[in-house]
Amino acid sequence: MNDGFDGEQDSSLAPSQVTSGVPELNARQREIYQNLKSIGPEIAAYYLDGIKILHSTDLETAASLLAHIAREIDGGLRDILSSDEAKRHIQNQLTEAVLVKLGNYSELKDRKGHIASILAALGIDDSIILLSTDDTRVNFAIRWINVSTQFHKFAHRHGAWRIPRGKEEFEVLWYEFEGILSNLVGSFLDLLNQLDRICAYEEPTGEIRSTLPNLLGSEQRRAYFFRKLEFSTWLEPLKEDGWFDPDRNPMPQESPDQPGYYYSSRWHALEYVAKISTHPECPIDTLVDIVNAITDESRERIDNGRTDLDTVKLISTLPIDRIKSQYITFMGAALKSIQKYGLMDQEIGQTILPKLLDGGKRELTLALLTIMLEIEFVDERIQPIMNEHWLEEALKRHGRVIANLCGLEAAQIALTQIRALDAENSSVFHFIHPVESDLSRLSRADYAELIVSFTSSIFQSAEPASITETIQSLLREPHIIINPSCYFYPNSCFILVAITNKSTFNSKPAADTA
Repeated sequence: MNDGFDGEQDSSLAPSQVTSGVPELNARQREIYQNLKSIGPEIAAYYLDGIKILHSTDLETAASLLAHIAREIDGGLRDILSSDEAKRHIQNQLTEAVLVKLGNYSELKDRKGHIASILAALGIDDSIILLSTDDTRVNFAIRWINVSTQFHKFAHRHGAWRIPRGKEEFEVLWYEFEGILSNLVGSFLDLLNQLDRICAYEEPTGEIRSTLPNLLGSEQRRAYFFRKLEFSTWLEPLKEDGWFDPDRNPMPQESPDQPGYYYSSRWHALEYVAKISTHPECPIDTLVDIVNAITDESRERIDNGRTDLDTVKLISTLPIDRIKSQYITFMGAALKSIQKYGLMDQEIGQTILPKLLDGGKRELTLALLTIMLEIEFVDERIQPIMNEHWLEEALKRHGRVIANLCGLEAAQIALTQIRALDAENSSVFHFIHPVESDLSRLSRADYAELIVSFTSSIFQSAEPASITETIQSLLREPHIIINPSCYFYPNSCFILVAITNKSTFNSKPAADTA
């Protein structure tokens, strides 16, 4: 069956192990078996053993054994596909009128719990049963109820003195049950519908948590499930079950069509976390634990740009007092990653930086600014690790607040990069004239012009006394192109820092004209 997902084989077993002692399955039986495996290996094993018993010729209690197996499969599916809450709700609706619609009242009145679990699994309530004259789901429910409520008659002894029931007495019921299974785990209620139903539960049952690893065994199913899941109440159970462990972060994969090119797969479980992280009832401590594990510097980093972006989005939703320096270090690695997504720069510049500034987190802001302004040289060309557009946008929008919060320490970070640029290629500064200290007036500035203007703006906004020592220190540096021409006006507390060529510098501080 093509159910919209890949039909997986158990590659851990050799073909002889899979088929040993098993009669050849017909097409329907193979489909049932494969779909049951997707739900859980135990329930699939019951089915396979049932087929062995069905074809056996030397078992005198085959009918009873088949009935026991059918009950285990039926009960397991009902546990997985229905929640206790839904079963209780529907059981209260099972009036005599409803049971009459479903079959023989005298036989069904004592099996309300069983019937309620079937109706809950199919999403049927009393109104559908009473009002509908030809509903496909109701008709299917009637078939399922009629078959499964007969299993107990064969599962137990019918008299110790009697001859055991012959296998043929149960065969008809078994084949009818196979028809139910074919529809239930195949075309009628395929895996997509099962996932839809599971996603509708506000909290996962123990049975659902146990079967999820098998049900979500393929990339496609994981993607579908975690896109659909909306409840934050699933977060802690899923974390306990290891869905957010850093080891689940997908490793980059080499493209088969482009050798040497690697792509990052989505960590669908983490995308769910990022999606529900802003929910008002989302447990913050659990989010912090997840982020801590991913950003743990003692772990070997998995270079996945998609995971990096989702992690930064998670960090941006945390309360400001829960953000740690290790998160900033993680962002630095993410910005340098060859798998980096462009949205990473935007998220840092538009969300993380203003969050730190609004929270007055000076040290974290300085750490992030150091990363944002960092450069590399690729083929003798300047390569900021942060996209120049988003860097310019961040400094233009938040430069004044950075200056107010971080002062000269922010300027020292910028000066470090200016020195690195000058040492590598001082000519990049020759075309900066005049220095524009108002960053908002810059138009499509390149990195050199942007960082010079940013530095100048910090000096101009500083108190004169606070920068005197720094200016004097700069004047003593023999190999830089930073030459402050200082026009010092104590009364107005204004200093203009111009970036020029050192060989042309001969200005002296102007006299006090106040």
